[in-house]
Amino acid sequence: MAEYDKVIPPGQEGSVTLEVQGDKVSGVWSKSAVIHTSDLKHPRLTVTVAGTVIKHVDVEPERVYLRGMYGEQAEADVSVSSNERKKDLKILEVSSNIDDKMTYKVVPDAEPGHYTIKIYKNPKLPTLNTWGSLYVKTNSENTPEKVVQVNVVTRGAIIVQPATLNFGSIGAAAPKSVEKTITVTKVKGDFHIRDVAFSSDFYKASVEPVEEGKQYNITVSFTPAGDQKSYVDEMIINTDDPNEPSIRIRLMARAL
Repeated sequence: MAEYDKVIPPGQEGSVTLEVQGDKVSGVWSKSAVIHTSDLKHPRLTVTVAGTVIKHVDVEPERVYLRGMYGEQAEADVSVSSNERKKDLKILEVSSNIDDKMTYKVVPDAEPGHYTIKIYKNPKLPTLNTWGSLYVKTNSENTPEKVVQVNVVTRGAIIVQPATLNFGSIGAAAPKSVEKTITVTKVKGDFHIRDVAFSSDFYKASVEPVEEGKQYNITVSFTPAGDQKSYVDEMIINTDDPNEPSIRIRLMARAL
């Protein structure tokens, strides 16, 4: 928004007042305004306004990642402080929409008005990747609530290499079977492959133990159809692992 003197007498000064809405900018910001005049030598003037938005309540970081394998501990710290000098910041309440996936506690720092929120992932979560929100309510009149986004990931102990099977380009005139092999390994504990299923009938699989209960090779045979140009399918590896009962692998191919 701008206010300005429309007419400036010769030899006199005029003013242009620029207003930047604080809720439209964040962090370090820079904005430019173009002033159009009747001066033939200076028909356009560019003015740049820059600054830094200071938040009433600082929460760092505003996005947290809790990642670990099943049974592993994963934790993160969130610092909360105030830039309001008239009132000591107090955290009134902390809650989340994923209390089944994490726990948290508020620890006051030595400096008044400063806090650390310690967040812990539930170590018994099955394999997953999900987002949730941590809500921090304070006594700040300007910022009564801050929201922290939390990503909770339980990585599986079963590793598949490669993670995608790409059969590449295959001749469609005389389609022949093509084989690819993947290796399935569990880094902690034992497991067994129950069976292998596919989302289409173009594939068959054979399972060969490399080390029983630890590592297996799966050879996938792909036979394309004569009239299909591209393939995007899925292989499902079913195991006896209660935390990773099914592992899904993407299958891709293209007919020439």
